Amino acid sequence: MPFNLSEITTATQGHLLNADQQDSQPLRIETDSRRISGPCIFWALRGEQFDGHEFISAAVKAGAVACVVEDSHQSHVPQDTPCVVVADSTLALADLARWHRSRLKVKVVGITGSFGKTTTREMVAAALSARLRVFQSKKNFNNHIGLPLCLLELTDDYDVAVLELGASGVGEIEGLCEIAKPDLGIITGIGRAHSKGFGGIEKTTVAKGELAAALPTSGRLFLTSSEPRHGQLAGLARCPVTFVGTQISDDVYASHVSMRGARLLIVVDSHEYTVSVAGPHFTRNVLLAIAVARELGLSPDEISQGLSDFQPAPGRCQVRDLGAWTVIDDTYNASPEAMVAACQALGRWPTEGHRILVCGDMLELGTDSLSGHQDVGIAAVEAGVDVVLSYGMLARTVVETALSAGLLPENAGSFTDLDELLERLKSELHLGDVVLVKGSRSMRMERVVDWLVNEAEVMRVDV
Repeated sequence: MPFNLSEITTATQGHLLNADQQDSQPLRIETDSRRISGPCIFWALRGEQFDGHEFISAAVKAGAVACVVEDSHQSHVPQDTPCVVVADSTLALADLARWHRSRLKVKVVGITGSFGKTTTREMVAAALSARLRVFQSKKNFNNHIGLPLCLLELTDDYDVAVLELGASGVGEIEGLCEIAKPDLGIITGIGRAHSKGFGGIEKTTVAKGELAAALPTSGRLFLTSSEPRHGQLAGLARCPVTFVGTQISDDVYASHVSMRGARLLIVVDSHEYTVSVAGPHFTRNVLLAIAVARELGLSPDEISQGLSDFQPAPGRCQVRDLGAWTVIDDTYNASPEAMVAACQALGRWPTEGHRILVCGDMLELGTDSLSGHQDVGIAAVEAGVDVVLSYGMLARTVVETALSAGLLPENAGSFTDLDELLERLKSELHLGDVVLVKGSRSMRMERVVDWLVNEAEVMRVDV
């Protein structure tokens, strides 16, 4: 979305320098000097690892015709280059996004929770896309910088925007809601992800509940009835609340849930919905998508059509049939609740081979770290997982707990060296096996998936 310097100055309450009449031309905003390939406005942001002010000269040389800079860094701006001077460039970006959002008629769906935000966002977008023009967050653009950048791309050419709202502490979601002004809100659930940053599960609940409190009286909040804190969250909302689940008392409930291979089948009000996901634990995500789409006026047939086109993103419980074996690639991130659900899905997976769990450390759990990893070990055994291999110092607790719960020692292994893990995995693999790979983002568990893909290809060539 292009903006001119006058609009930016008004929205940010900044100070305009070196501008003349020609600077009224609207231009796109760019925050990365490496991506500049023509006329634009370079917005210099400061982060933990970088300072955009150091790249102003490079941005101007690449084609930027104006800049937004902080008053303490005006000296970085080449002479006579038009610029808007602000006190804090990150806060100013939020101010522009808030100002822009106030001009739009687009309905906004805000999504937060400890797990499942991205999958839910993509499912909601898929369901709505059968009839509506849908804009959604890019990748994980869900924080104090990513969300404003998303909003600055939004126009009234869209009917609805589906946006993720992420946070690592109390107060952050409230701030994001002040920018995005969501009309509808989804809280996927409360878990132990990022417990260390929030300071415990209770503060996590407070933080996620900020979305509920921010919704207008004309809006609607969507919750799962299986969430133990659903009553507390609902009590924060000034608007009506829709509960989804598998109980007849739920506003939107699944009367039947089953798997057909790698597709989940759900029946709601006698209508069947099938979605390409790897287990019944995605029922809550599908029901939330159905509920939101119904609220926005779509018919069951339209919703079913939209959901049938849904495909999970790489690393988010994506099923990969490699011929020799099947890989459930859930490497994008991990929380105890999501890891337990994934183990249960693995245990139900139809196969004549072995079910193998390869789990990495789950990080940022704080005081919940020990119990979180223990829960996964217990879940793996209860689900009937045949082999459990761990990678990392923390994940060894998963194996230790699984052994205590009855897993045979010859079917378990703990490793801190990736090559040693892969060597052990190679000795365990047989035709027809199903391998679930999951861990926190920084563990880079996708390396295990890449190795499995390569090994399957080698086996195919050898045959």
